[in-house]
Parts: sequence; C-alpha cells; structure tokens
Amino acid sequence: MTVTTPRLVICFLLAALALGGCSNVTFTEPMPLNRRDLPKFPPKWRGVWTDSDDMVITIGDTYFEGNDLDKMMLSENVLLRRFHGHLVLNQPEENGEWSILLGRRWKDELKLWTFDGSEDSKVAVWAAVLNDSSITEFVSDEQLEVKSYVLAPENNAAFRKLITEGGLTESYTLQRVNP
Repeated sequence: MTVTTPRLVICFLLAALALGGCSNVTFTEPMPLNRRDLPKFPPKWRGVWTDSDDMVITIGDTYFEGNDLDKMMLSENVLLRRFHGHLVLNQPEENGEWSILLGRRWKDELKLWTFDGSEDSKVAVWAAVLNDSSITEFVSDEQLEVKSYVLAPENNAAFRKLITEGGLTESYTLQRVNP
C-alpha cells in the first residue's frame, strides 16, 4: 500500500488532534473566541466519509474515528465550534496551546483545512493580518529545522481574516459513503 502525501497530511492532523501531538501551528485559545461548544456533530456531518482510496472516517453524534485513528470523543479537551460556515475542532496541546482543524461540508463533500507553518506564503498572511505582534515563532526541532508558530488573534474578526485572506491550507477532500 502506498501512502500519498495528502493522505499523510490528514492522518497526521487527525492523529495530532487525537493523540495530543504537536502541531507546528497552535493558538493561545480555542477558536473562534467566546463561542459556545457544540455538544454533538450536526446531523448532516454524521456518516462515513472516504478519500476513495483506503482512508475512511466515521463521524457519529459525539465522536469521530478512522481506520488509522482511535475514536475521539467531543469533551472538554476536544471542542467543536461553528464559525462562518465551518466547524472548528480544537484540542489542547501539552504546552497549553490549542491545535485546530477546520471543516466545511458541501452536500456529500467534506473539505478539511489547517494552518501550515511550512508555507511561507501562509506565514506572510498571518503576519499581515495579525501585525506580527500576535505571532510567536520558534524552532521546535533544531535537527529538522522545523519552525513552529503560536497565533493569538485579538478577536474573531482577525481569525476570520486569517481564513478568508489565504491563511489556511486545504488538507483533504472526503466524499460521503453513507449517512
């Protein structure tokens, strides 16, 4: 079985969220700010989703799981919030920061986005939107020269600009198998 780069990205993101691993872009607080947490996934999001390869993700009332991912339950450590047509999945990292994954559903298609610090063009968008003062950059792995970023939008308007002005990286597109 060959694993494609996009497949690695989504598996890494979901595994990072599930296992509390380190994302290279985190936020100081769950996003969006001051929004209520959803207790369940919306009914239209529930079901089985696939990349039409080998990856399968199941979204239930209060959980999601995949063939390479343990069941992840919504809780005080896994927060789900709505924001301008997206669902935003938040999970705390070991350092107290929050990693996030955005999803948007169009009929039977689910697109997932994340903030990816390996793309200089995305980092430039963050710097422009947040005026550099709300970004902390540091080297998280000196051997691999991996840079990590902590973003601190001052409000939801700034968070929305990060999304709408090109600060996100599309991670994956999934198709519904069954509801």
